[in-house]
Amino acid sequence: MALFKRNPNKIKLTHAERTYQTIIIIIVGLVTLTCLFPLLYVIGMSFTGQAEMIEKNYFVIIPERPTILAYQSILQKSNFWSSFLISVFRVLLGVPAALLLTVPGGYVLANKQMPGRRWFMIYFIITMILGGGTIPSYLLMRDLHLLNTFWVYIVPAFGGAFNMLIIKLFVEGIPTEIIESADLDGASEMQKMLHIAVPLLVPTLCALGLFAAVGHWNSWFDAMLYTRDANLKTIQFVIRELLLSSGSVTATNSAGGATTIIVDQVTPEGVKMASVVVALIPILCVYPFLQKYFIYGMYTGSVKG
Repeated sequence: MALFKRNPNKIKLTHAERTYQTIIIIIVGLVTLTCLFPLLYVIGMSFTGQAEMIEKNYFVIIPERPTILAYQSILQKSNFWSSFLISVFRVLLGVPAALLLTVPGGYVLANKQMPGRRWFMIYFIITMILGGGTIPSYLLMRDLHLLNTFWVYIVPAFGGAFNMLIIKLFVEGIPTEIIESADLDGASEMQKMLHIAVPLLVPTLCALGLFAAVGHWNSWFDAMLYTRDANLKTIQFVIRELLLSSGSVTATNSAGGATTIIVDQVTPEGVKMASVVVALIPILCVYPFLQKYFIYGMYTGSVKG
């Protein structure tokens, strides 16, 4: 009978508290379904053929006759894999470039004894709010001889006023006792930044790196503006072009020495959904490893003490 003994330490909830928790659970469940339903819809539509789409009025969650023609339409594009590698290398180089100058820049701006600190802050904020525009940016890339090169994706990623200000705020949250103890040990500013600030900024850097990676992966406009070489186009640009030129896919089936040509029309909706799924896969593979740093990086700094 001891197994069924009531736990005296169990917290008893009042009727109002139970009602509140029930309402919260219902709201969270509805929000979860709201977020999950579009993803299921996109995946289901990507595996749906034209006949079933028309039959079900272009609303399919679980296709009865799944097909991979939409994915074949994407993967059979001649420069798909080369553009995929371009985007991968762009992310691998663009993320460190986005953090390389922002960390020392934010660390320096956090020093309240820095001469002209206020004017530097105003300058960076102005550049963050007011952009140069498309034509001046194009002329700058031309004068730097970056047009039609891979580095046109990387060089503009260096720096970044917004990331620099984020780093500044987090560096200011580091306890002054730690910095003063390093001064007593004779540490230089470079040593304090590398051995004190950077280890404490790892969650913040992971969060900013995730934002930079998503931005580089989803970017297509600069590929259209700065490059004319098809081998330098990014995956998002190729998918955009594919959406604008959705057509038919032809598959051949050989049986008993005879070849039968099967032609099925790939709908633009199917291609759109399949392209969204393909573009989501790399981000979904990376995000779980950075999720804890992302949450901690957004949480830390809002609380000081």
